[in-house]
Amino acid sequence: MLFPERLRQLRAQSGLKQKEIAKKIGVDIPMYSRFEHGERRPKRETVVKLAKIFGCDAEELVALWLAFAALNEIGTDKLADKALVYLRHELGDAPEPAPAAPAPAVEPAPVAAPQPSAPKFSITIPSIDPAKQNIVKLLGNSPFPQYYNGDALQMLTRVEDDSIDCIVTSPPYWNLRRYGAESITIDNIDEFIENIVAVMGQLYRVLKPSGSLWLNLGDTYQNKALKALPWRIALRMIDEQGWILRNDVVWDKQNSAFDSSADHLRNTHEFIFHFVKSDEFYYDDEELRIYFNNVSEKKAKEGKTSSGVTGMKYRRNVMGSTALSEEEKKNALAELDKVVDMVNSGEIPDFRMFIRSFPGQVLDSKSEKAKSINEKGYYFLLYNKNGAMPGDVWNIAPAVSPVERYNVFPESLCHLVILATCPDGGIVLDPYCGLGTACKVAYDLHRRAIGIDINELYLQKAKEKIQQQPLSLF
Repeated sequence: MLFPERLRQLRAQSGLKQKEIAKKIGVDIPMYSRFEHGERRPKRETVVKLAKIFGCDAEELVALWLAFAALNEIGTDKLADKALVYLRHELGDAPEPAPAAPAPAVEPAPVAAPQPSAPKFSITIPSIDPAKQNIVKLLGNSPFPQYYNGDALQMLTRVEDDSIDCIVTSPPYWNLRRYGAESITIDNIDEFIENIVAVMGQLYRVLKPSGSLWLNLGDTYQNKALKALPWRIALRMIDEQGWILRNDVVWDKQNSAFDSSADHLRNTHEFIFHFVKSDEFYYDDEELRIYFNNVSEKKAKEGKTSSGVTGMKYRRNVMGSTALSEEEKKNALAELDKVVDMVNSGEIPDFRMFIRSFPGQVLDSKSEKAKSINEKGYYFLLYNKNGAMPGDVWNIAPAVSPVERYNVFPESLCHLVILATCPDGGIVLDPYCGLGTACKVAYDLHRRAIGIDINELYLQKAKEKIQQQPLSLF
């Protein structure tokens, strides 16, 4: 018997609950639970406090604690036996410690059985029955979103492997609001994280290799400490599930609810993480540029270069260069003529030209610019006619909600991510769909959609949104 088992036995004998012991030693319940299950080791002084609480021999408990530490350090190493020989020699061949005194005639709680007062940290992952995976099959080619009432983790078992093109979702805030029947009603922050991470594992399974997950997560304070929930969840997804993080978008909501706090800044942003599961993901940057920058065809045709439509400034730079050979100058001027024609015809709105700065210059970089200058002596940066690539800070105000104290995804935000990462006719999934904004936008953009939520009232409102829309034909 080592430290964790002895700790559980002592608590069973004492009749104390985990929360009572946690309070006495100055830790929270989740941390104390980890002590009992061997997931974390308390400090030595904490072990002494525990011995006093249980009225047991402090030296015996500390010795068990040390033995458990040694087991964790070398117990699984193939050289553990040899290490123990050296250790006993260093200690003067000390005799083995006397076995712990037998416990009083009180039946100890079974080690494997959960204690009634223990919080639930281990989320049970539902088993997958391939015979029941039919949600995408039932959707078929229907242009209308299909909604399912139920727990996200349970309902996702009915979604086929590698079947979803794009996931757009925003799980409920932890312990901040209650909207009646909610997707996650968990008061313990560790259990909340476990639940979200478990759902993300299911989403990894159902997402196509070419698919994308856009995950919006809000943070919260507990005991005046910002909990960093978005990053705690994101890092576990990366480390444990194999997700690839492409972007962490800062969603500047431009306003926030009234905040009476006087010891921290108002919170006006949330994170939106763009995850993929392979490097072959679908990404339409042209649609993204067009929508985000609102660049019209007329505006693109009115583009001008900073040196005029003749590119005279760049011609002078090339002709006067001492770093370019005569052959390089000839090629640079010929290509400059072509680029200027592209601007005048409206094919591109603008360009920039870069040339070698001095003879023999070699740029130490793998960029296209460096490669071109090293090989040809010059490089043209052609501006995209649909505008610059959007940045990773999005200034988008939240939508007005028909439900009191309920945040709604703005349609413009969903529009952005679906256009960029879901092909025409593809399938969008929102496992916490709420009022169905992502599904509605998918319908408007000729994508199929699946929404899951535990709140039947919200799903009814989501259906009403579609019923008010004209028929979307593929």
